[in-house]
Amino acid sequence: MERAKRPLLLSTVIFLSMTGSSIAIFMYFLAAIFFDLFRALIEKWTNIQTPQKLVPLYFVIHGALYVLSLVGVLNMRNMKKSGYFLYTGAQFTLLVVPLLWMGSHAFSMSNAVFSFLFICIYSFFLKTFRK
Repeated sequence: MERAKRPLLLSTVIFLSMTGSSIAIFMYFLAAIFFDLFRALIEKWTNIQTPQKLVPLYFVIHGALYVLSLVGVLNMRNMKKSGYFLYTGAQFTLLVVPLLWMGSHAFSMSNAVFSFLFICIYSFFLKTFRK
């Protein structure tokens, strides 16, 4: 399906996903590289209950998952069905990693809502993707 024929909603969600994933990749890898600075900012500006569990690897894992998410979105932009499954898997994993790493207080309802919303929108267009 050519770009001009792609539905506006799908094009919009793809653009938002690409933008969000790109920013997240940049920020998570920066947090891993400049860990001490970011950890201090996180402790100052959030209500994190277990800051001692934050290590650079945590941010690298998130950055890598956002890379997978972005690859999935790029595949969906090319109307490939495999992108949907890659994106969905990455998003679910992004919701689970904080829970496993830091406990139930690390669950983000806003992340869950947006992930679920975007996955639902992509699911609506799944039948238009090719293998």
